[in-house]
Amino acid sequence: MAIAFLFLPFRSFAQLTTLRIGTNAGASTEAALFGVAKDAGILRQSQFDVDVVYIAGGTLSMQALVGKSLDFLCTGGTPFIYASLEGAQAKILGGINNRLPYALIASGNISSANQLKGKKIAISRFGSTDDFALKMALLQLGLNPKSDVIILQIGGPATRFSALKAGSVDATVLTTGLAQIAVKSGQNLLVDLIEKDIEYQQVALIAREESLKTRADMVKRFMKAYLEGIRYYKTQKEIAIRKTMALLKTNDREIAALDYHQRARALPDDGRPTAKGLQLALDDVAKDNPKAKSLTVQQLMDLSFIP
Repeated sequence: MAIAFLFLPFRSFAQLTTLRIGTNAGASTEAALFGVAKDAGILRQSQFDVDVVYIAGGTLSMQALVGKSLDFLCTGGTPFIYASLEGAQAKILGGINNRLPYALIASGNISSANQLKGKKIAISRFGSTDDFALKMALLQLGLNPKSDVIILQIGGPATRFSALKAGSVDATVLTTGLAQIAVKSGQNLLVDLIEKDIEYQQVALIAREESLKTRADMVKRFMKAYLEGIRYYKTQKEIAIRKTMALLKTNDREIAALDYHQRARALPDDGRPTAKGLQLALDDVAKDNPKAKSLTVQQLMDLSFIP
């Protein structure tokens, strides 16, 4: 027994590094991915104990990252760019969702663009990813986001969905799984941006530049574990679907399977962000903030930590 004890892997006795990783949605790709990776022991094998922290809206979560309440953040290209323009010292390390997986959902009595005019539409916060998605959806309908509708800052996806069901708002944008649940509950699908297959940095993995300098070894180890988590999430489909069902709080496997399929398709095998999708976000931000024109996609990323 003593001899066997000596030859056990050293990492079994190493102290785990606890990481707080922010997400803007409880039922997100990253929440499912890190959840199954943790259950499978992938994170522990890399000496990590990951705590996924839900913070509604990319703007608030970027503040939490900059304020050192988080070690990493999973949020959209749009709020990240706005934060960078305000002086946030952070970089995108990888991609999590490289497509725009949103749908514009309206209450059951609204089925056309004309009926949506003058109505209240919920987002989390201005400058967030769902704010960008809403503008894209409204343009698809031929509506002006600034003059044809009333946009309200309500909160995260679950809060917006509840407000829609309660009649407090007339429409909102929701990601795949929640959008399907909404339609099955009697709400109307007005625009499905998922079908458009728009390349966009809907969720990126972000860290403070300070961490990249002072904790470089940890970041490299984490990115290696992240890629292992991607492979597990994509190959262990049934496990990932069950985790998705739990996060969506639904027993409807069909909804969870569709949500998983769309997310797995948008999750890059190599963990890299989408330069094209970041440029789309950068160009959109530049419409309201000319300073964005001085930024390049390359300045926003540091891909040197990807194995």
